[in-house]
Amino acid sequence: MTNANALIAPETVNRGRQIELDIAKGLAILFMLLVHSFEEFAAWPLQQNVPTYIIEFLGSPPGAPVFMFAMGVGIAYSRKCHAKDLAKRGICLLLGAYILSFFRDFLPHYVLYLKTGATDYLHEALSLLLAADILQFAGLAFFFFGLAVKLNFKAWHYAGAAAIFAGINILVRGISPDSQALKVILGLFWGTDPYAWFPLFSWSAYPICGFLFGQLLIRCTDKRRFYRLALWASLIVMMLFGTYAFVNNVDFGALDGFYQDPYYHHDLIGNIVLVAFVVFWTSLLYFLSNYMPEFIKHTFSRWSKNITVIYCVHWLIIGWSLTIMPLPLDLPWILLYFAVLLVVSDAIAVGYQKLKARVLLGISNRNNVRQAA
Repeated sequence: MTNANALIAPETVNRGRQIELDIAKGLAILFMLLVHSFEEFAAWPLQQNVPTYIIEFLGSPPGAPVFMFAMGVGIAYSRKCHAKDLAKRGICLLLGAYILSFFRDFLPHYVLYLKTGATDYLHEALSLLLAADILQFAGLAFFFFGLAVKLNFKAWHYAGAAAIFAGINILVRGISPDSQALKVILGLFWGTDPYAWFPLFSWSAYPICGFLFGQLLIRCTDKRRFYRLALWASLIVMMLFGTYAFVNNVDFGALDGFYQDPYYHHDLIGNIVLVAFVVFWTSLLYFLSNYMPEFIKHTFSRWSKNITVIYCVHWLIIGWSLTIMPLPLDLPWILLYFAVLLVVSDAIAVGYQKLKARVLLGISNRNNVRQAA
């Protein structure tokens, strides 16, 4: 019998979409498009000024860590969480990741090579084609969860796996083989070079912690109390470890506007601080959601549902824009580009989902006619 005062029930009591997570993912999409527009079209090295720090911060802690944490929560909530389903999802993401890299990175840079004759573009085309980006990481993460389900992992197994990955990362993060082929393969697991942006060992903490968080949230009997505790606990952890990192000059890159390598290849301290930030951020958004207009929440929910399509579409637009845009752009023009990019990516994602629904409905109707015949 369930204790009436228990915060976490033994059974599922909190199904359905969680608006605070939709808002967190919606904001992450907003910040992602902003920081990608800024980094692709601004002059490098980036200027050391307030706009740069703001944009880079928004594109860091509330960006990729939120995506990955929310992915873990989504797996906890998913009804298609059998090992086979998760492995199939991992394969699709890995294949899609390299297909996207071909059309987003390789072809545009190859076009620039043909236009200019500069061999740097050809090298960049090949390097970006085989880079370890966030979709490659997501594919590996789904494989991990598929294996975990197959092995019937308990909560402590997941926590142990996150700790083991972080420990291995500390041991190998400075190792970079001479072979470029090995760099590409091992870069999926740790930061072998600057093109290994989302290696498994550095970033696995976020979907794993998200999954464990989702396991609690789905059995939560009082969300307000749950998020109040999560807010204060995460704030304390974030402040303690953030202070430790500052005093000991630990550079995990989350707050540094010129962070590229340390942000993507951060270690255990970075994991702790950023996980705490994501929990704090999600908890804060839960309380703020009560004051948000419905159309804002509806927009964030739409972006959240279309997150993979928006991700692919916006990168394709940016990749091909680089072949025709005069570079670099000043900040006002970048902000204008970002606004247009957001509207166009959203519209294409909505249109794609409608077309997909019509196609699936047509297939279903044809199958029903055949069965009736």
